[in-house]
Amino acid sequence: MPDNFLDNNRVSAWLEGFQEGDRPNARLLLSLLKLVSADEFSSEMMTILERQVGHGSLPLALFNETERPKRKGRPHRLFKEEKFGKRLRAIDNVGPALVPRQHYIGEQIGSEGIVANILTQFKKLHSGDVLLSPGAGIIRKRKVRRFVLVTDFIGSGDRIVDFLNAAWRVRSVRSWWSRRNSAGLTFDVVAFSGTIEGIERVRSHSCQPSVHVSMVCPTIRSVLPPSKADEIEAFCIKYMPPRLADEALGYGRTGALIGFSHSMPNNAPAIFWKKFGRKDPLFPSRVTMGVGSPFSAATGTHAEQNRLGAVIGVESTGQPAQAITVETIVLTALRRGPRLSEAISGRLGLNLLVIEETLLKLKELQWINGRNQLTERGRLILTRLEENSAPKPLPKSRNGYYFPESLRVPRDV
Repeated sequence: MPDNFLDNNRVSAWLEGFQEGDRPNARLLLSLLKLVSADEFSSEMMTILERQVGHGSLPLALFNETERPKRKGRPHRLFKEEKFGKRLRAIDNVGPALVPRQHYIGEQIGSEGIVANILTQFKKLHSGDVLLSPGAGIIRKRKVRRFVLVTDFIGSGDRIVDFLNAAWRVRSVRSWWSRRNSAGLTFDVVAFSGTIEGIERVRSHSCQPSVHVSMVCPTIRSVLPPSKADEIEAFCIKYMPPRLADEALGYGRTGALIGFSHSMPNNAPAIFWKKFGRKDPLFPSRVTMGVGSPFSAATGTHAEQNRLGAVIGVESTGQPAQAITVETIVLTALRRGPRLSEAISGRLGLNLLVIEETLLKLKELQWINGRNQLTERGRLILTRLEENSAPKPLPKSRNGYYFPESLRVPRDV
């Protein structure tokens, strides 16, 4: 991140809240944080939705991921059912609201409001190919074959799984899904980003959804080597009261290193958004945009270059490589496993498609092999980059002062 971010008044005040010996870890953690601007978020969400229109049958049924009401721990059915003979059949023509109505004064709308606006705009662009939150009756009438659930971020996966469970409880939905190989219903989940653990949890749901993300979320464990990750996690826990120790790394102990212009996810380390030692957090109540907020200064091309520089510095052994291209950045990240494209995206916080294209290019250059391991040529490239970026010692001056190491009697005495 650029110097004017880390030197921001609020950042400086935040850093002063830590003991002097802990400030380097606080600064490192902050420098690894991936911050997503409103423009980047909207653009990437539109792009990934466009891909859904370009692949598979139409029309799409788009649903906004919102918190589902529950009874005894089970989410209510997504669609109402009525008895037809001995069978129950879903009959709703109107599906769940894009943004739930506020029943009580003071209730707040979260990221679902941002996503709802994007879905509304997308619907206007593809009015004939997209149905926005349709009911079961419309799905049946329009012969919808794809159920697409959209969210901003998959952290632990809890809310996504709750929504899918709400749909899965409907007998008609399970019946449509059972015929998915011919003329039934398939499920997709679309998000800007998600943790590897959250994505895998969603994929393991009974409806077997395909998960599509723009980038995998970097986390403390994915970005840092194990020993350094242990140190940073201990640092995060140290500044939380003992009763909040389980929340120190964020919900589900995720340690997500990402923030959006509309909010900081609760899966991020709590020291970013909770008070500690009577000190104000950097993003109070997970609000990233506000008067004096460093968020704006921490987004953009220069900020991204500095963030990647910090990541590469962590990845490198010895002096960090001078990562001047995306190829050398990815090559440096391949020093340690896992080496799958999703793992690399989560380590670097880069677009998943960019990672996949770069891996193909590295194979063409013969810098990595078919298992994404560095070849001799790849290791040579990194060695040369490190040599070029290593600090050069100052040349010894010939005009230096002479200091005798021993004394002897002059000859003329």
